[in-house]
Amino acid sequence: MDEDRPTDDLSLTPDELRDSYPTNRYHGQLRERITLPAQSADYVPPGEVLPAKLASRLPVDLWSHQAAALEALADGENVCVSTSTSSGKTYVYGLEIARRALGRSERTDEVRALLVYPTKALSRDQERELAELFADLGLDLTVGVYDGDTDPSDKARIREEANVVITNVAGLNQYLEGHHRWADVHANCELVVVDEAHSWTGISGMHAAWVLRRARRVIDWYGGDPQYVLTSATIGNPGEHAQALTGEPATVIDDDGSPSGRRHLVFWEPPEDEGSDGDARPSKRPATVEAPELWAHCCYHGVPSLLFCDSRKGTELAVDRATAFVTSAASPYQGSVALEPYNAGHGKRSRRETESRLKAGDLDGVATTSALEVGIDVGGIDGTVLVGYPGSRSSFWQRLGRAGRGTRESLSVFVPDHATLDGYVSQHPEYLLEQDPEDAVVDLENQPVFLQHLRCAAQELPVTREDADRFGGRERLLPARSEMCIRDSIYAAGGRGFDVRVAGDESIDHEPIGEARAFRDYHEGATVLYQGDRYEVRALRDDRPQPFVELEPADVDYYTQSQRQVAIHDTEVRRSREVEDGAGFRLNWGYGTVTVRYPTYTKRDVETGEVLETGLETGVPPVEMRTQLCWAEVPTAIERAVTDAHADYRNEECVDLPPRLHGYLGGIHAIEHAMIGVAPLELTVDSDDLGGLATNRLPDAPETSGWFIYDGVEGGVGFSRRIYEEYEAVARRARELIVDCDCGRDEGCPACLMSDRCGNDNRPLYGPAATDVIDALLGEGEDTSERVVRTVNSSQSQSQSQGSDDAGDETEPERRRPPASVS
Repeated sequence: MDEDRPTDDLSLTPDELRDSYPTNRYHGQLRERITLPAQSADYVPPGEVLPAKLASRLPVDLWSHQAAALEALADGENVCVSTSTSSGKTYVYGLEIARRALGRSERTDEVRALLVYPTKALSRDQERELAELFADLGLDLTVGVYDGDTDPSDKARIREEANVVITNVAGLNQYLEGHHRWADVHANCELVVVDEAHSWTGISGMHAAWVLRRARRVIDWYGGDPQYVLTSATIGNPGEHAQALTGEPATVIDDDGSPSGRRHLVFWEPPEDEGSDGDARPSKRPATVEAPELWAHCCYHGVPSLLFCDSRKGTELAVDRATAFVTSAASPYQGSVALEPYNAGHGKRSRRETESRLKAGDLDGVATTSALEVGIDVGGIDGTVLVGYPGSRSSFWQRLGRAGRGTRESLSVFVPDHATLDGYVSQHPEYLLEQDPEDAVVDLENQPVFLQHLRCAAQELPVTREDADRFGGRERLLPARSEMCIRDSIYAAGGRGFDVRVAGDESIDHEPIGEARAFRDYHEGATVLYQGDRYEVRALRDDRPQPFVELEPADVDYYTQSQRQVAIHDTEVRRSREVEDGAGFRLNWGYGTVTVRYPTYTKRDVETGEVLETGLETGVPPVEMRTQLCWAEVPTAIERAVTDAHADYRNEECVDLPPRLHGYLGGIHAIEHAMIGVAPLELTVDSDDLGGLATNRLPDAPETSGWFIYDGVEGGVGFSRRIYEEYEAVARRARELIVDCDCGRDEGCPACLMSDRCGNDNRPLYGPAATDVIDALLGEGEDTSERVVRTVNSSQSQSQSQGSDDAGDETEPERRRPPASVS
C-alpha cells in the first residue's frame, strides 16, 4: 500500500493508471476512457415537505427527488423513485412512515407498513438502517424481518407488534394463505414498499406482480388502504413497470437531486494470451485473471476499490491472484495490500467485520459478488473494477456508483470478458451513456402462471365477479375458474414445478423451477451457480407427485451448458406488421408449439471457457411447450439474392445441409444468435430464457424462410413480444455486434455469433450473409441493396430465358426447397 497517497484527490487518474502499470504487464489494455462531470446536489429544506416537529429532528436537508416523492405521497399518490445508487431512496419511505407515526403520537401501534425486498441479506441491512433512522428521529417504531430465517419464537411478536414488517415476495406468497394471523397488519397497512423494483422482471416479475395483487386483495378485505412506494434503478419504463407490478398507477420521480463527484470510466481490454501451441490462434486473457491484477494495482496506489465477481468462489480466487501479483518477486511493488473477499457464503459476523474494516479504511480492497451492489454503506471507496458486463446498464451503473459516494472523485474500470454483451459494450462504449436505458418486462398473459395464482387467491378468499378487474377482466376470469383444478407448484413458470433441494441437512432458499428449465440447467451432472455458490445436480426426479432436483455443494473448476435442438410447429399469429423500408420483410408475434431436446451437455473451464468435455448425455426427455414467439419472414427475392451472392461458401462439417445453402442459412442462423445475444441491451431480459431457430421452411409457410425467437417458458413471459415491438432496434444492435467484432472471422467467435447452447455446434454461421440480410431488413447499406437488386434481376432474367425447362421445379417444392433448420 502506498503510504504517501493523497487524502482528498483521486490517487490514480486514467493516465496515471496506464503509466504506472508494470511495463511487463501493459500491452495497450487501456482502450477507451470516459469522464463524467461532477453534479452538485439540489437541496430542499425538510420543513417545506415535512411537519415542523419532524423536520427539526432531521439533521440534513433533503435532496429534491426525496422532497418531490414525499410531496406526491402527501397528495395521496403512489410513487416510483427511479434514481441513482446511493441517492437516499430509503429515506423516502422511512420518512413517510415517520410522518404518519408522528401524526398519531399516542397510537403509533396503528401505523403499519409492509416492505418487500428482493433478498434476505438486503432485508436485514435495511432493518438496521430504518431502525437507526427512527431512533435518530426520536420515534418508538419497531422494525422486524419476517422470512424463512426468522426465529419461530419471534414471528408472533413481529406480526402483532412491528410497525414495519420486512419480507420478500416468496415469503409474502406463503403467508397470504394464513392471512387471519396478520389481520392487524392488513387492517392498518398504510404503505406497501417494493424495493429494487427493477429486479422484478421476466419470470420472477410475473410472479411478483400476481403476489402483490393477491396481497392487495387481502389487505382491502381487512379494510387497509395502502399507498405504494417503489424504488428502482434507472430503467426505461419506470411508470409502466410500477403499474405492471402493482396494478396501480404511480407518479415517477426520476429527477435525481443527489450529488456526485467526477467519475473516470476506463475500458481495459485484456491482452491476447498466446496458447501453448505456437501456431494456435491467440486468445484473450480471461477477465478473471486480468481484473484481479488491475484491482490490486489500484488498491496499492491508494485507490480503495471493490472488485465485482460473478461467484463466491470467484471472490476468493481474485484475492489470491491479486495478493500473489503484488507480492511476486518479479513485481515492482514494495509492500502489500490488505484485501478481503466478501460474499453471502461468509457468516454474518465475518461480513460485518469486513464492512467495518472497509469503512474504517483498514482494508485497501474487497472482492465481492453482487452482495455489495446495493444497500450497504461501503464508506470511503474510490474505485470499482468490474469483471465482465453484469447484464444491464442499471446493474453496471449501480456497481460503479458504489465508489466516490457523495462528491468524491472516483475511478471505475470495466474489464470485458470474451462474451457477447461484453464484446458489444467494449466496441460501443457510447451505449452506456445513451439516454434510454433498458425497459423492464413484466407480462401477465402467461395462462398457466395466471391459473396458479388464481387458485392461490381462491384459497385465500372466495373469488367472485367483483375480482374481475384485478384478475384480467371478466372475459379472462370467468372461463379460468373452470381450469383451477389444475395443480402446480407456485413459481414454476408453467409446466410441472420442480422443488430444488440440497442433499443432507443443508437448506437452500431456491424457488421452484419449471420443467423446461429443470431439463435444460438442472439435469444430473449439471453444475448450478446460485447466489454465488456452485452446486452439482445429484438427482433429477420427475417420476414423483412432486418432482424435485437434488443438489450437493461442489468445489469444481468447470461449469456445464446443455445443447438444445429445436422444432417449431402450429404457429398462431396474434400480431403482424411489415418492416418499414424493409424490402418486404414481415414480422409476426404470436404463439407456437416448441419441442426442445437437450440431449447432451458440455463442461467448460470456469476461467477460460475452454471446452473440457463434450457430448455428455443429459438423460432428460424432450420438452414440449406452447409459448410466445416472434419471427421474421424473409422475402423470396432477398433469400435468392443472398443465397446466390454467398453460394460459394462451404462449411465442410455441415454434411446434412444442402451445400449451396451454407452461406444463406449460416447468415440467418447468425442473425438469430446475435439478436438473442444483444436483446438484453434493449430489454431487461436474460438471454438464457430465450431460444431460437433459423429455417428455410417456416412451419406454416413452407415456401418462406426466416428465423424465430421464442420464450423458453410454457406460456411465455413477454420477452419475444417486446422484441417484436423493438425489432428494428434489436436488429441494429445485432448488426453492430457482427460488423464491429475484433475477431475478424466470417464464422464469428464467442463474443459475437457463437452460442454455447447452439444445438448445431455453431455450424453454419456466416457473418457476411447475415450482414446482407440485416441491411435489407433495415433498408440500410446502399451497396448491399444495389447488389441484392442486381442479383434478383439477374435471377429473374435467367428464369425467363430458361422458359419451360424449369417449370417442373416450380411444382416440386420438396426438391426446390429441401427442409433445413438450425438452432
